[in-house]
Amino acid sequence: MPPAVPSPTELRRTTPPIGLHIVTGFLGSGKTSVINSLLGHLKDRKIGLITNDFGPIAVDSALVASSSSVVATKSLSGGQLFCSCLSGSFVGAVEALVAHDPDMIVVEASGLAKPAPLLEIVSVITNRSAGRVVYGGMLCVVDAPRYHLLSQALTTLEEQLVFSDAIILNKTDLVDTSTLAMVTAEVHQLRPLAPCFQTTHGTIGPDMLSIWETEVAWDHIRSIDTTAYKGWGVYGRPETVVFFIEGDADRAMLEALLAETSVHMLRMKGFLPSGNGKAWKVDAVGPYVQLGECGMPGGIEGGVVGIHAASVDAKTLLLDTWSRIDTHGARLVVS
Repeated sequence: MPPAVPSPTELRRTTPPIGLHIVTGFLGSGKTSVINSLLGHLKDRKIGLITNDFGPIAVDSALVASSSSVVATKSLSGGQLFCSCLSGSFVGAVEALVAHDPDMIVVEASGLAKPAPLLEIVSVITNRSAGRVVYGGMLCVVDAPRYHLLSQALTTLEEQLVFSDAIILNKTDLVDTSTLAMVTAEVHQLRPLAPCFQTTHGTIGPDMLSIWETEVAWDHIRSIDTTAYKGWGVYGRPETVVFFIEGDADRAMLEALLAETSVHMLRMKGFLPSGNGKAWKVDAVGPYVQLGECGMPGGIEGGVVGIHAASVDAKTLLLDTWSRIDTHGARLVVS
């Protein structure tokens, strides 16, 4: 007679559970910085990592710092992981990571994540893992300087906050006391029972580590009216544009291009090869533009992804701006 198949409950008694922790936050809020800081605290743990880019290039996987604690990674691109286009791939990625026997799985969701289907998706993951994977909660990273402006036009921000179990107000050094108090009050009104921490540069302090250890109850999520979060708000569903440069591009060219175009975008990020295995790393959020040279990451395409409101003609914006720059014959290719 074959041995009886253990039930999910019996499996969880004999096998340590794997916490599934999801990090959300709008585009450019500092999710990658938060995860990099977290990994610095978890060097004695085995971490499975999933990154999710809304655009077609898996940029975020290259931005996460290398860490000995990360035993396996999966990258999902071309949408947000809670939509039907990627939810199946998300479930499959979790299943693949479970095979590496991590202590926890950390998911960096796209900045445009709409987590209304969360309960259904995590239920599927729990069932397929025979109860081994347990939901450890959702952390929302809030961009303090841009929160109030963006929250007026994009329901995505509110949706991410309402579904979260803890909140980090990031970039608090870039706002004054009254603005920080206003943002804190608005966040607290949306999610009054969630612990809320303040930080700069995505730094995780020791007082924040407890939020990564707790199995979360579903009570507050079951009570949410998910129909309130259909659609994307007045800007409509954001769109993406990708550009790269044919020919030699120097720093001055790129700085001129980014300075004029980034303010019209929700987010710009990526890598542009600069020769000899080097690349320009682009990381721009509105008027805040960072451009630095680094080694060209392996395994990803060169190019910069711009995410923008549907009302912005990003291709024309980029090409017209490039035409006004002294490009020394270099050509901007936009798709």
